[in-house]
Amino acid sequence: MATDLLTILQELTSQPATEHPYLSVYLDLTTDGSGKRPSLRILEQELDQIAARLTEQGGDMDSFDVDRQRIMDYVNDKAPKDANGLAIFACFAEDIWLALPLQLALETQVFEDRTPHLFTLARLHDDYETCAVVLTNSQESRIFVVALNNAVKVGGTEATEEIRRFDAGGSAHMIFQHRTENLIKAHTKEMAEELGKVVQQNGIKRIIISSNDSIKGAVMSSLPDQLKGLLVDYINLPTHSSMQEIMQAIEPLLQEAERKQEADDLARLENQVGAVGGLGVAGIVDTALALSKGQVQTLLIHQSFDGDGGECPNCGTLRAGKRANCPYDGAELQPVDLREAFTARALQQSADVQVVVESPYLDQHEGVGALLRYSDATQAHEA
Repeated sequence: MATDLLTILQELTSQPATEHPYLSVYLDLTTDGSGKRPSLRILEQELDQIAARLTEQGGDMDSFDVDRQRIMDYVNDKAPKDANGLAIFACFAEDIWLALPLQLALETQVFEDRTPHLFTLARLHDDYETCAVVLTNSQESRIFVVALNNAVKVGGTEATEEIRRFDAGGSAHMIFQHRTENLIKAHTKEMAEELGKVVQQNGIKRIIISSNDSIKGAVMSSLPDQLKGLLVDYINLPTHSSMQEIMQAIEPLLQEAERKQEADDLARLENQVGAVGGLGVAGIVDTALALSKGQVQTLLIHQSFDGDGGECPNCGTLRAGKRANCPYDGAELQPVDLREAFTARALQQSADVQVVVESPYLDQHEGVGALLRYSDATQAHEA
């Protein structure tokens, strides 16, 4: 299920760096007019270039050759036919193999490094943040988890009795109406409890509820404040809408919610960086230092961010630029791609990664910044 993506990211970042070839493959599986996948030729070319480089550098060709064959076998024979994209992480020498079919098309990219390249996967998690969708009426509810442009039904509820139409008037009608209201309250309460379990189990931060207006009051009254705080919108879809109808209805709502979250985070970053003792840093040097200290709550990184740096193999300090040694213990720094290193370090700290499409503020600060969990009065001096 797509909701496992955050767990996958955290598991991949928990593994130590290796001296063996570690392959990260992002593949566009969509076909051209002839039914062929142009990305397969690109994949073969990229793997040829990696093989040539490893041969020249004396790398572990045995591990690479096993991974290469396994990747090609999977892509050609085992990948789901309906998948539009594919992410693969492989290092035979470290017993690592993960193939992740996706419903989304990806830009084809192949990396070989000491650690997995996760920026693309983290961006997918950011752009398609896991959401719970509830379709409910007075009789039943269906609960879906939506992530990576795919919806999966995970639960549902049914009222204990069927609510029937009652045409008589007077006191009998009042009794019937009161009983109907109690049935609806009991059902919406059960729905809210089931939804709460789904939210907790899947780490969900956004909820969309669909029902008719006649039970909206009962639904909202049943939701605890925690769930109300996650509510993106309240819409009206038939309870038995198809997956396609559900996705068409909620996709613009989720995109709008993501844009709002991005704008809110950027505004907060600018305010915090400008405040005395504020919980924000901007620029490569200060962001590297905050990540090294475990201060980061949300990493904000421009989609085109790029930079070289180093990482201390002993203390884990990240440094911008081409520095030779760690300033703290003198160890020789390992060269790193800062986009990948920043992303991995944020994930290791359970920080959010917000990939920003456009931001004049980040453009002025080298394309990166971070909201912090706590301030460090000595940080500015050290930087």
